[in-house]
Amino acid sequence: MIGTVRAAGTTAHLAADSVTRIRGDRTVLNGISLTVSAGERLGLIGDNGVGKSTLLRVLAGLDAPDGGRVRSGLGGGTPGYLAQEPDLPAEWDLARCLAEARREIDRTADRMQEVELLMSAAEDAELAALLDEYAALQEEFEARDGWRFEARAFEVFQALGLHRLPPERLTGQLSGGERARLGLALLVLQGPPALLLDEPTNHLDDEAVEWLAGWLREFRGPCLIASHDRDLLDGAVTGLVDLDGPRGSAVRYGGTYREYAAAQAAARRRWEADYAVWTESIAAARLRLARSDRAAGHYRPPRDNAKMNYDLRGAGAQAAVARTARAAKEEIRRLELQAVPRPPAPLSFTAVGLTDRAARTAAEAGPETGSEAGAEAGPLIELRDVRTTQGVRLPELALAGTDRLVVAGPNGAGKSTLLRVLAGELAPASGTVATRPGVRIGHLPQESHYPAGRLPLLRTYAQAVAATEDEAAEQLLELGLFRPADLTVPVGALSAGQRRRLDLARLVAMRPHVLLLDEPTNHLSLTLIEDLQTALDAFPGPVVTVTHDRRMRRSAGRTLMLERA
Repeated sequence: MIGTVRAAGTTAHLAADSVTRIRGDRTVLNGISLTVSAGERLGLIGDNGVGKSTLLRVLAGLDAPDGGRVRSGLGGGTPGYLAQEPDLPAEWDLARCLAEARREIDRTADRMQEVELLMSAAEDAELAALLDEYAALQEEFEARDGWRFEARAFEVFQALGLHRLPPERLTGQLSGGERARLGLALLVLQGPPALLLDEPTNHLDDEAVEWLAGWLREFRGPCLIASHDRDLLDGAVTGLVDLDGPRGSAVRYGGTYREYAAAQAAARRRWEADYAVWTESIAAARLRLARSDRAAGHYRPPRDNAKMNYDLRGAGAQAAVARTARAAKEEIRRLELQAVPRPPAPLSFTAVGLTDRAARTAAEAGPETGSEAGAEAGPLIELRDVRTTQGVRLPELALAGTDRLVVAGPNGAGKSTLLRVLAGELAPASGTVATRPGVRIGHLPQESHYPAGRLPLLRTYAQAVAATEDEAAEQLLELGLFRPADLTVPVGALSAGQRRRLDLARLVAMRPHVLLLDEPTNHLSLTLIEDLQTALDAFPGPVVTVTHDRRMRRSAGRTLMLERA
């Protein structure tokens, strides 16, 4: 195991006190308070755009808060910060990067030599002070494992798949994945007293992620990790912080992500049960009121000379009806004041609402294009002797029934290209692609593309699914993917996470028979990733996925490994 730095005492911490951060006209962090103590490894979670990266930069001292303050008790040290895209000078080679990583170790070693010389001539009180300083320097040097820096560097580079790179390779010549892994390796070797990590498992293979999780478990300083990696949040953290920066919320949860997900699922079930009780109660109260109104008409006193026949019994019955009506009205008023919001509909690729015009149109077109198109035996899509423009060769591939296939391989191997070929969006360089007539293919590309950026979200979705805007609004709000205020936002102004949710909504509305998903968890919150996983598990047709999400990969029945041509 690679050595880890010891925290600067048990009081080491990082803290944000009522921190506010404003960008332009948008408040990203609104009075956020959070403390991370020595030995704590907190997973920072939340929707895209809630300020996770901004909070890490503020705690790292890279961005100044517009309000509030940042405190750190790190014994004079600075936290180690890893950005999603490490900022490494393009002209530095790997040897220079390693020299920079050991700069603090060399500074400590040089000072130790100076103190040794001073001690040789010092006496009494001065000597005692020098001995104390030397002991502190030696502790810091050993904590950083200074004696084994070269050996540790090889171990870390090997664990992160960088050991075959030559020392003279410039960082500007590295791929994005190699630069990200190099940034992580240098941070590990620096041995900082605290860690602030922004999506550290991006570009890591499974073995490297396991190594990182093990290293983090041994880390003794404060640690805050923004991550969508469910396995890392299960295997390396001591708690979670669910952040909503614009709303000023940072809610802490003890335990692992699995425990958090179970608690969220239980809360969702309670919400659904409360909503069911509320709807049943208000329906019953309204029914009592309606019956009272009808009964009041029956017992109303006569308006002619028959009043003499209206006896005390009728008057008493009318009074009872009036009391019942008042009680029902009071119950309705109370229930309306304590209304339980309707829970979002579960994400499903086989059903949406009665307003799904696209599904109705498909059903009216005949049995060949109806929902039973995927129920027949045999493949829905079949490839034979296919070669793509990126050099992927597939003698045969058939998708049928409930096939689950993950397409894996290095960057540039042609995974996204293969999905486009399967979707019929790109012709292969050679070979044949046969799709059964009437089969609807739902393709989720890795990047959203909405050229009409000025159109509001609602109109963009309505046009995409051939629905009226009223129908489209009902569908989007029923799914719970957007708030009412979001529907008027121009699609070009949406965040990456909002555009991804719009992609998912369009996919749901088309009722596909086959799903082709390219990095479907990108830009999604953990809660929505769990909903997506549940929906995919229940989907009755074939699913082909390109994903770095290890938990999603494990749910696949088989893997198609592509090699770079």
